[in-house]
Amino acid sequence: MKHYTIALTTILFFCFLFYANGQNNGNSNTLRKSKYPKSKLIKTFEWTGEPQKYQGTNSDMHWFTWGIDDAIYIADDDGKNFQGIENYAHILKITGTPPNHKVETVTDFENYDFRAMIPNKLLRRYVNGILAVDSILYVCLYDYDWNIPGKVYNYDDIYKRIKEYNPWHDLDSLTGTNLGFIDSYSKNAGIAGIIKSKDMGKTWENIPGSHTPQFLGPNFAGMSFITWGPGYTNVPKEFGDYVYGISNNGSWETGDHVYMARVHRDSIIVRKAWQFFNGMKLNKPQWTVTEENAKPIFSDSLHVGHPTMTYNKNLKRYILTIYSDTVPHKENASIQERNQWDFGSELQLYESATPFGPWSIFYNEKPWGGKLHSCYLGQIPAKWFSPDGLSGYMMFAGDYVNRAGEYYGLMIQPFKIVLNKN
Repeated sequence: MKHYTIALTTILFFCFLFYANGQNNGNSNTLRKSKYPKSKLIKTFEWTGEPQKYQGTNSDMHWFTWGIDDAIYIADDDGKNFQGIENYAHILKITGTPPNHKVETVTDFENYDFRAMIPNKLLRRYVNGILAVDSILYVCLYDYDWNIPGKVYNYDDIYKRIKEYNPWHDLDSLTGTNLGFIDSYSKNAGIAGIIKSKDMGKTWENIPGSHTPQFLGPNFAGMSFITWGPGYTNVPKEFGDYVYGISNNGSWETGDHVYMARVHRDSIIVRKAWQFFNGMKLNKPQWTVTEENAKPIFSDSLHVGHPTMTYNKNLKRYILTIYSDTVPHKENASIQERNQWDFGSELQLYESATPFGPWSIFYNEKPWGGKLHSCYLGQIPAKWFSPDGLSGYMMFAGDYVNRAGEYYGLMIQPFKIVLNKN
């Protein structure tokens, strides 16, 4: 994810050795063999143009939803857009369809400091999953866990730094090395709370305070929401009046599973209203109110970064987009493994007739972005599918550290899908 504001001198001081080792070892053209069967529906997925950055954007992650006004709304992290203020959270609005789209800032959250309200724990706070229901926008505030056993630091010093936008200053070598590991690892901590806007993103309420209980745990930290139509319209009847979100466990670029949660569209900010996928019985999804009893809808050990899901109504298929670092982020990573983090990523695309699976793979790219770039958090807005569902645009982010840098912003790339003949 991440840190547009890390000083160049800090990167050079703490990461030069990482770069030297990683550029030789961090990328591989050898694709892993998937445990999932090859899709019988989709024959090929092909890029039909080069990646394009929307000029003026310099942020990452770009979680999206489809607004009731037919615009795409983005919650993104870090950096700054269109010469606005540098911050760890922004809301963007996209009108039109690529390549004829327009991007503008709704808010840089300049009047809100979510990190000032962090409890007395080592947590690093950002925004992620954004959701439009009718004319209301919701955004998750999520935390990474910066309390990693075995990493030496002064608690008071790190606690002060986690509340700052840029913690990368006045670092001794040991603190800098450990902070670099903790930040790049970015272990899931959970959802702190869900904020709410009644004016399409200009002002926000329901902001968690320093004593607000955690809303959702680490298996639901990387939340993104399935979106069928604008303002959460066109939801198939079998899904009722619920909204559905998915997350990986583990860390931002490495996990083992994808979990699913749901909540009634009128009770999104009510914690006790949430339910968690608990498996299938007689071809029907089962739900539990106990978060710890959730069962995954997808698994791929050490290769599940923050996932996203889109419904292609013309193909009647759910598209699950999975990315991960080619070298897994682990707490017990060796120096050699750590030195290769963030130099290459992997993209995998899966399809299913239901959002619960079973899944079939139809595309795998490694390294995603080639030898010069590391891409992450691929998303396919349903609005951007062609009428036949056979082409569209993927949105993604990239190059937060150790790479060429051209992909740090709101990126799009056109694609086409070729179906197998019956």
